[in-house]
Amino acid sequence: MRLMRERHLVSGMKNRAVGQGLRAAVVLGILLAVTSLWAHHGLAAFDTTHTVRLEGTVTDFQWINPHAFIFADLTDDKGKKANWRLELGSLGMLTKYGGWTSKTVKRGDPIRVQGFLAKDGSPYMSVGRVWLTGGRTLEGKP
Repeated sequence: MRLMRERHLVSGMKNRAVGQGLRAAVVLGILLAVTSLWAHHGLAAFDTTHTVRLEGTVTDFQWINPHAFIFADLTDDKGKKANWRLELGSLGMLTKYGGWTSKTVKRGDPIRVQGFLAKDGSPYMSVGRVWLTGGRTLEGKP
């Protein structure tokens, strides 16, 4: 009888240890998921209530992860000229679905873009569409 009681106690301790380990793994998984959500901002920095079109000249094109960027001297609707940071999608999405390459745009190219402006008023845009020389249009966030 005593042997059975000791086995039962040992079995119960193992079950509790497994349960505690499982709970710790679930909590750790949730914490990791939440931090990865914080890492990607999405469109939180942009005013998505309306789109704006701007025109100008490309000054730089950065084909980098996690997002490609076009820098361009653009004139806003008030006539103010600034060097804008134009955020595109990921390289994988741009190449697979958008028709982009690392040579799609280059310094000096004329460009027209449509997208969402930064909420803070800085010259920063999330690009939805790009019009290139010759009338070619590409999605900025395919």
